[in-house]
Formats: sequence, C-alpha cells, structure tokens
Amino acid sequence: MIFLKEAGGSRWNPWLRAALGALLVALSAVTAQSAYAAPAVDKCVVIDTDFDIDDMMAIPIVIGNRHVAAIVTSEGYTMAESGAAALSRLVAEPNERQIPIIIGADTHRTETELRKNWPWLPYFRAAMNRANDWLAAPLTPARRPFHNFVPELSRATANCRKIDVLIIGTYTSFIRYSAALASKLERVVVMGKPIGDPTLKPGKYSFNCGYDLPACKTAMELLANVKTNWVDVPRGSDPLYEPSLNMVERLRADGLPGSLKAALLANQHTWNPTKVPASAGGPGGESLMWDQSAAIYLLHPELFGPVGHHYEPLVLGGSHARTNARLLRIWTRDTNAAAHFR
Repeated sequence: MIFLKEAGGSRWNPWLRAALGALLVALSAVTAQSAYAAPAVDKCVVIDTDFDIDDMMAIPIVIGNRHVAAIVTSEGYTMAESGAAALSRLVAEPNERQIPIIIGADTHRTETELRKNWPWLPYFRAAMNRANDWLAAPLTPARRPFHNFVPELSRATANCRKIDVLIIGTYTSFIRYSAALASKLERVVVMGKPIGDPTLKPGKYSFNCGYDLPACKTAMELLANVKTNWVDVPRGSDPLYEPSLNMVERLRADGLPGSLKAALLANQHTWNPTKVPASAGGPGGESLMWDQSAAIYLLHPELFGPVGHHYEPLVLGGSHARTNARLLRIWTRDTNAAAHFR
C-alpha cells in the first residue's frame, strides 16, 4: 500500500487518513461478520412459486410482513429458470436484504402438451418470462451443471428456528425438499383445495395440481403428517373475488411496491378482469384473488373460515362484495409494507 504525504510537509494527507480509517473499520466489520453466524430467526417463510401473475401479486405481501428466507421457483406457468430470473429482478431492491431466489425443479412439459392441455398457457408464460412484460426481454440465468437445489435451500434456512412454507405453484419442488425442512417445518399454507375436498368434483384438479399430478399426489401424502391449510376463494360468487385496478393504483411509487406497480401496469391483460381475454386467460378466462388470498391467510388466518377441507374468506354480513373489498384493501396495505423487507 502506498501512502502520500502533503507536499512539503511531514503530516499524512487528511483525506488519505480518513480513507484509511474507513477501510480499517470496514475490514473490522467483515472480520466480525465472518466470526459469527447469521443471527437466528424465530420463524421464517419459504415461498414456493411457479411465478404466475397472481404469484407476482402474492409474494410482496409476505416479504413486507414476514422474514422470507428463500423463494423456490418450480415449473408451471413459467419454467423454473426463467421464473427465477424474472422474479429476482422484481424483488432486487437497493438497501434491502437480498432474498435468495432458488431455481427449483422442472418437469419439462413439451410444447405439444402445453397447447393440448392448457392452450392459454403460452400467452401467460411469454408475459411472465418478462415479469408481466415489465422487462424488455426474457432473462436466462447461467446454468449450473448437476444442479441440486435442496442443499442451497438448506443453507438459506440454516438460521431459521421454525419454517412456514407457502405453496402457490406446483408441487414439483416441494416433494424434493420437504424432507430437508421437516425438522423445522411448522405449517404449510397451500393455494387451492386438497384432493378429496368435498367441494371438488372427482377427478377435477387445480392447475397447480394437474400440471404435475404425480407430484401433487405425493405431496398430499407428505402433507398428511404436517399442519397444512389449503386456501381458496368462493367460486361462482356474485360478484367474483377479483383484483382491481384501484388496488394496484394505490400502491406506493417507491421500493418493491413501486416495482410491482410498474410491472402490473405494464400489461393489464394478464390480471385486470376488465381486460383479460377469455381466450387467453386461465380456466374460464377468470382473474381471481387466488394466490393473493393464500398469502393473506398466512398473515391473517382469523379472516378465513373452514369450507370442506379448505379455508375461504369469512363473508362480511352476507356480502361477497364487502368481503372482496376488504381483501383488496388488505392486499394494498400489506404490499405497501414491502417498501422495507422483514
């Protein structure tokens, strides 16, 4: 290291002295951090997502109100890699804690299968690969040979005493990592209804289950031994439990809420009920508060009641309109809390 003196004098340059002092403080901090493990967190959340549009709306709710230890992406509405790339850009905020985005498992469905069974899926996948058309082009992370994401998830949750898992995607990754989290797993919240729910027609599965049915059936067996809450919204209600433009427009303009707001407004045809084309939308062309409700349940279970083997929002005074309006207000409030990460 070279030190310079003031011209014609014997004293060290004050600017250099200050810089050297700052460097020594920084090195001391690095040494201290390496000497101690990360502080323990009493309860963490792991989010398992296939990064659909309602996943995009649900994830910031949790980030703003719980300590999210990691987010795992699984193939469904997006592929695990492309979903992780888009999501990592959405939640990357200066001065906030970096949340590990872990590329989970793919099932590698063929294009022929997609168009045959889910003809509307390519429309959504193209949009979500660019974070709802917020990004100019899809992003692809560098490939890792022989990638095993389970040890990566174990490291990300090593300082968690207890873990809640929020599943808002397929079960393809969950059945691979559940054993690694078993000793810490306290509760699992799942969007949708379990197989055998009396409100489901026999053989009728949600997209998250039907996309990888073998994994779904295996997950049902695994979850039988874990405290699990399935969450859905009333189907066929009047009015429907839909998101609204107003709830998005009331988001903050800064931080993660601001990024989410910009991403949602980049393409309203994937979520705004007045704009979703029936030919391109999900089942029935609907845009409902699916994953958003599961995330809200994780934070506010007292607002939900049992229906069959799952939970739905408690109806206020017999009015679905009032109940949905409350969900939308809570969504905006809890998403705005994500201006700073927990």
